[in-house]
Amino acid sequence: MGKPIVLSIGNLNLDIYMKIGNLPGIDEAVDAFEAYVGGGGSAANFSVQIAKLGLSSRFMGSVGSDTVGGILVDELKTFGVDTRFIKRIGYEKTGTVAVLVGLDGSKRMIAYRGANMGLIPSDIDGAALDGVNHVHMATGRTEIIEAGLRRSRFIGATASIDGGTSLARKGIDVVSSLLKGIDVMFMNSVEASILSGVEDPIKAGFAIYGKVEPRELVITLGPKGALCISGDESKVVEAFRVTPIDTTGAGDVFAASYVSARLMGLGIVERLIFANAAASISVTRRGARSGPKLDEVLEFLSSIGYTEIADKLGGSITE
Repeated sequence: MGKPIVLSIGNLNLDIYMKIGNLPGIDEAVDAFEAYVGGGGSAANFSVQIAKLGLSSRFMGSVGSDTVGGILVDELKTFGVDTRFIKRIGYEKTGTVAVLVGLDGSKRMIAYRGANMGLIPSDIDGAALDGVNHVHMATGRTEIIEAGLRRSRFIGATASIDGGTSLARKGIDVVSSLLKGIDVMFMNSVEASILSGVEDPIKAGFAIYGKVEPRELVITLGPKGALCISGDESKVVEAFRVTPIDTTGAGDVFAASYVSARLMGLGIVERLIFANAAASISVTRRGARSGPKLDEVLEFLSSIGYTEIADKLGGSITE
């Protein structure tokens, strides 16, 4: 059996990081302890992690015809991502995100979407979908989500969504109408609270699950781990204890690792453990593309006693 092909749809950005102790006030400047740049965009980060875990990764998005856009596309290629379906447009600059990283690894972001908005629903068609087993949409744009779901169902591929706060703020009725029956829905605890109006993540999850009815609703809980609701059951897996350096992109690493484990045949609890392990490794490194390769995750799991999962995945991906 060949490698599953995963298509990721959404943003590709240049991330500019500043590590700071405090946010500046009006007309105030603060010194940064560290500054660095790297590729970003939730869907692009997802595609990189898919490739790192040994699956065939394909990305669809839009960048400017500027130098930055070319550099970002070339970077994806170095990770082994199929970049044939990235649009280059001349009327907007490539998307850019300023990431303010706290000393505890937490982050705040300011985003300029720019050329990302050049992706339109009719782009999600044709050769981009050839052989695809799974479609992941990391976007809050309803027109892109609708097109992605429609095409994934047409070709018989499974689908997942990570719409962020922009999708959560559209309200439960809109989200339910849009995503009814999707295979996997990802969100963090803040987004779950916004969408449901309920603070407790498990209660929020069941409220969302009852309306949207995904096959699996996965809610990340930061340092508390992650939970999955499927059917009448909820499974909660605690996070691994690590010292975070930068949490940027950790949710994308988690989602890509969960989808990979799903395609590789692991059960829900095993997927949560595997994805938690990958995300835990990523937060100990800088940047949004810092997720681990498959052998690193397997070594980590084996070192803490999860040898059964490591044994299952050791030879699961073939050429």
